[in-house]
Amino acid sequence: MGAVAWIFPRYSQPQRVAHIQRWSAKLTRILGIHVRVQGLAPGVYPANHLLISNHISWLDIFVLNAVTVSRFVAKSEIRSWPIIGKLCCGTGTLFIERAKKRDTARVGQDMLSALQAGHCLAVFPEGTTSDGGRILPFRSSLLQAAVEGNTTLQPIYLRYCNTSGQRCALAAYIDDVSFGQSLWRILGNRGLTVEINFLSPIASNQVEDRRSLTRTVEARIQAAHNALEHHAQREAA
Repeated sequence: MGAVAWIFPRYSQPQRVAHIQRWSAKLTRILGIHVRVQGLAPGVYPANHLLISNHISWLDIFVLNAVTVSRFVAKSEIRSWPIIGKLCCGTGTLFIERAKKRDTARVGQDMLSALQAGHCLAVFPEGTTSDGGRILPFRSSLLQAAVEGNTTLQPIYLRYCNTSGQRCALAAYIDDVSFGQSLWRILGNRGLTVEINFLSPIASNQVEDRRSLTRTVEARIQAAHNALEHHAQREAA
């Protein structure tokens, strides 16, 4: 936190990226989480790139940053979280007031400016977390920046598994679970693996509009979910 508050403002972007990636990888090790990468990751900090992922846990941000660093678009409530809130603020997270529809336009413009400046961003278009058992409907509003910015999109399917390779909801940050309860549950259960499935990238200029783009990305992530669930069920049988 000291580095983010006082040293980061003097760092170049590559230096910030290197620190964020190292810190995120260290956090996963401390928590006893194994990160497994499937598919071809786009690089450490790909320019004008938008990561689109399903959303299960507060851990998702750090898991993804351990492989491909990006600036996340996150709900404004995270700013008030102890430690993590300040880290997210200091590392360039874009916050959105979900209760205010007008705020979407502001964040969309901030996203467009960041993409055009060569940054890598990440969004969770489901708008909330799930237990990982299904893919929730995607919202298209935050993908407008990708259309206007001629951006490359990288669909990602996240899947948390137990030691047997079966999907589990241990890391799911849902319902009335507090951050402290979630952290304690993860610390008390070692052997958690998270799969980061990098799917084929999509050039936004090849899709008609943001809604078509959203449907395309959602369909790819849904297909990955269905395929891996089917494979896990066969393995279990």
